[in-house]
Amino acid sequence: MRETNPHHPPAWIASARLKEVTGNVQVARNLIMKGTEMCPKSEDVWLEAARLLPGNTAKAVVAQAICHLLQSVPLEHVPNSVHLWKAAVELEEPEDARIMLSRAVECCPTSVELWLALARLETYENARKVLNKARENIPTDRHIWITAAKLEEANGNTQMVEKIVDRAITSLRANGVEINREQWIQDAEECDKAGSVVTCQAVTRAVIGIGIEEEDRKHTWMEDAESGGVTLSICHGDHYRQDRKESLETLLQRAVAHCPKAEVLWLMGAKSKWLAGDVPAARSILALAFQANPNSKEIWLAAVKLGSENNEYERARRLLAKARSSAPAARVLIL
Repeated sequence: MRETNPHHPPAWIASARLKEVTGNVQVARNLIMKGTEMCPKSEDVWLEAARLLPGNTAKAVVAQAICHLLQSVPLEHVPNSVHLWKAAVELEEPEDARIMLSRAVECCPTSVELWLALARLETYENARKVLNKARENIPTDRHIWITAAKLEEANGNTQMVEKIVDRAITSLRANGVEINREQWIQDAEECDKAGSVVTCQAVTRAVIGIGIEEEDRKHTWMEDAESGGVTLSICHGDHYRQDRKESLETLLQRAVAHCPKAEVLWLMGAKSKWLAGDVPAARSILALAFQANPNSKEIWLAAVKLGSENNEYERARRLLAKARSSAPAARVLIL
C-alpha cells in the first residue's frame, strides 16, 4: 500500500503500529518519520510520530508539525488541529505551555478546551481576561461561564458567583442556546465533586425549575436528590457542605433540620427508609413531618400510601379520615 500510494497516511500509521507491536520500535519510528515526509499535511501521521518518539524528540516533532500545517493552511481550518496543540502543550513545562497556549487560542479561537487550559495556567486577573475573550469568541458554551464562576469562588469572591451564573443563562439564551436542565445539573455535580460548592449551589438554583411543570417539581427534585444529592444544596445555602461519606439518610436528617417546611425532604427521607424495608422508621419520619407541616396533603397522602401498601388498611382509613378534615384537597377527597 505504501509503494502504490505513498501519500496515503493510514498506510504509514498501520505499518508503524505493526512494527511497534512486534517489538521493532526503532523501525516503527523510522517508518513514521518517513510518513511525515511523504504526508506532511496529515495531522494523524504527525500525532503518531509524537506518540512513538521519545521526550525531546517528540517535542521537536510536534513543533515541526505545527510549522508545516501553519504553512500549508490556516491551522484553525485543520479539522483536528486542537489535538496537535494539546500534544505540544503536554510536552512543555507550565510557563512554556502557557506561552504556547496563548498562540494556540489565536490559531484555534473556537476551541473551548484550549481557552480553559490557558485560563488554568494564568494568574487570577489574567485568567479573568482569558475567560472574557473566550466568551467573546465562543458565546454559546456554558463551560466557560461555569469556569468563570468557579474562578471567582476559588478567589473568595463568592458574591459574584450567582451573578455570573444568572448572566450565563441570560447570555446563552440570547445566543440561541437551549438550557438543558440535565446537563446543568451534571455540571453542578461536577462542581460539587471539585469542591466548588458555591458554584454548585448557584447552578442548581438557576436551573432546578427549568422545563418542569409546577405539579411535577417535587417528584423531579426527589429523583435529582436521590441520584446525586445536589438538590439539597438549595436548602442549606452557604452552610451546605456535602460529606461524601455520609449516607443519604444522614444528609436528609441535616436537611430537614435546616428546612423543616420543605415537604419534599421529609418525603425523601420516608421513601428512603421504606425502600430499605424499615417501615416503622418511615412512619416515624412522616409523623415528624406532620408536626412541621400539619396541613400538607402530600405528607398525608404519603402516610396513607405507606399504610395501604403494607396491608395496614385500618390505619390508612383512619389517616384518610383525618386528612379529609385537615387537608381537604381534591386528591384526598377522591381517595
